[in-house]
Amino acid sequence: MKKYYLLLFMLGIGQLFGQAILNQSIPATLGANSTLRAPNGLTSHTTIRAHYMIYPSELTALPIGAQIVSVGFVYVNGVNTNASGNLKFYLENSTATSNTKSTTWTTAITGMDTLYDGAYSIPISTTPTTSTITLSDTFVYTGNGIQVAYDYLGSTFASVAATYDCNNSVSGDLKLVTSTSTTPGAVLTGSSSWRPGLYIGYINPFTNDMSVDALIVDAGHPNKVIDTTRTYAGIVRNKSQSTLSSIPVTLEITGANPSVTVQTIPSLAAGASQTLIFTGLSGANSGTQSVKLSVPSDQFTNNDSIVLGQSINCDTLSWADNSVPYTAIGFNTGSGILAAKHTASSGVNTSVKSIYVNIDGNTNITGNQLQAVLLDTGGAIIDSSAVVTVAASQLNTRVNMPLTGNNLITTANPEFYIGIRQYANATVGYFPISSHNPSTVPTDRYYGFGLAGGTPSAPYTTLGTLGIGAIIEVEPITLSSSVANDSICEGDAVTFTASGTSSALYNFKSSGTSVQNSASTVYTTSPTASISMTVEGEYNTCPILSNTKTTTLVVIDSSANKLTDSTATATMSGANYQWIDCGTGMAVPGATSQVFLAPVSGNYQVAVSLYSCSDTSSCYSFIVPVSSINETTIESLKIFPSPSESILTVTTDAILITNISILDIKGRVVWNSSPLNSRSTIDVSSLKSGVYLITVSTEKGKETRRFIKQ
Repeated sequence: MKKYYLLLFMLGIGQLFGQAILNQSIPATLGANSTLRAPNGLTSHTTIRAHYMIYPSELTALPIGAQIVSVGFVYVNGVNTNASGNLKFYLENSTATSNTKSTTWTTAITGMDTLYDGAYSIPISTTPTTSTITLSDTFVYTGNGIQVAYDYLGSTFASVAATYDCNNSVSGDLKLVTSTSTTPGAVLTGSSSWRPGLYIGYINPFTNDMSVDALIVDAGHPNKVIDTTRTYAGIVRNKSQSTLSSIPVTLEITGANPSVTVQTIPSLAAGASQTLIFTGLSGANSGTQSVKLSVPSDQFTNNDSIVLGQSINCDTLSWADNSVPYTAIGFNTGSGILAAKHTASSGVNTSVKSIYVNIDGNTNITGNQLQAVLLDTGGAIIDSSAVVTVAASQLNTRVNMPLTGNNLITTANPEFYIGIRQYANATVGYFPISSHNPSTVPTDRYYGFGLAGGTPSAPYTTLGTLGIGAIIEVEPITLSSSVANDSICEGDAVTFTASGTSSALYNFKSSGTSVQNSASTVYTTSPTASISMTVEGEYNTCPILSNTKTTTLVVIDSSANKLTDSTATATMSGANYQWIDCGTGMAVPGATSQVFLAPVSGNYQVAVSLYSCSDTSSCYSFIVPVSSINETTIESLKIFPSPSESILTVTTDAILITNISILDIKGRVVWNSSPLNSRSTIDVSSLKSGVYLITVSTEKGKETRRFIKQ
């Protein structure tokens, strides 16, 4: 696994440096490692010659005029047994913007200062360490770049190679040649991007120099759901030749949550460092902000401050900010899970919706497979995303990987890991995850797992701040209603109830319009139309949404339309029907269809029901023709008026009327007469209001018609 170590930084531990000599690593940023670019103690590297550039942008922490008196390599690990030989070491101030030195060794070192030529032992160590050689002459840094060269001839050898901390940000900058022979190569035939880091010592020129060595923000993307207060840590160091007193250290935040906090160090000895903790600062407002830790301007201003960014919101969660990455981390040809540990809110359940990763730009990553995984506090995998095959277009981008399940992180078990599963490529190793500043992080943030999860590794504190984050949501509010089938009858009331966490108000909204915004979790209404209800709450000013609850208003149309004298249809479709005899108030057996055929003449109504709602129509008159009457048509027959209140007139234009009968709607004769003329008047005032049949018999035939008595 690629990793690096910032040896001068130990969070929470004061560290003394000699007043006379100051030490630091160059280039300023390391982060890669290699066993092949410097003396590694194996016979395969019996000889090695190499040169490379360190550029001005990588030397900003080194004061111009610094007198370098010692130098060494920065090791991830040393050898296992004694490995030594002769080392020649060269430096040169250079204005070059790339390593243009000759690949012919004698030409390349011409004009360079030979600062060491003597015995060199590679450290025996399984942990990070440094080596130091005292230069035979002082090298004065003039403020541009530094050209480095070294020539090593081994005499004793180990079986485990030393590993060097390197910077790999400049493609092909290192030129080298190695050999198993004791005769070194005359021409540097190889090149590499891995430039070994140097650990230099220089004479302290300062009587007043405070250095900000580190700034640790609690997260690059803090999530307000989890906490609305922020904590920051910083390390400052006295790089002066003597004790300094009354040193103000300022933490200034600009942007979303502006503040200025000053802590004063009463006294700090030469070379000593002190850790300061800034707690209880507000993170209640969403947005971006810059966090700056600074000491007063002094003799060397390049180290007076560090600035880091934060982006505070309600959904994103990551230790890393949006800064440009400086290296990449991964399992090389191996496989496993790199994961960031987080603790969710203690006040509300949350859900991890997706995990994202910042992909490095190395083309070796293309075509390899990654997968997001969510693990619980014991390392068991809760959920994962689809496997992603990295495309060229995804290099140097943030790739979001939605999880497939509903992953609830409860307040009872708030710890979880968000991780990226790297599948092995035994042929071409790759390091897919971008790493950002800070370069050294507190413990309990980053861990490794096997492909299937399980017991986490020891925490990684020297891999930088990994570009792994998550999108989280608060558990939604559950909205329910008091009515069955999500329907309500016209004129009735419905009560909506919200259950779930909201730190303030519950805003009930009907079709997007607020109808009640209060601390109450219930809302009652008698709707005049169907409604779609939602509830919006909040927790730490972050919105919490509910499901949508749609309640349909059931409006019963109980009217009917007559189709013929004896048939009708209920107006409303898709309901339940029961036709009723108005005379008896009893249901007509089997009459449960929308269309009704009256069994006998009479008055009928329909009861219409849908869900739990029902209504009944008014009564309608139906006439069923009497089958015993032999009807013919009499063209001149007139019966008027209809409706009639009292007098009904019957005429036939000189055709003799032999008989007139009036029947009620059930076919019963209620009036009868034999006028024997062509015109007859009938007093119907005594008849009940309703529909009647009148049968007129003449010498030309008979005819039955209908009339209405008012």
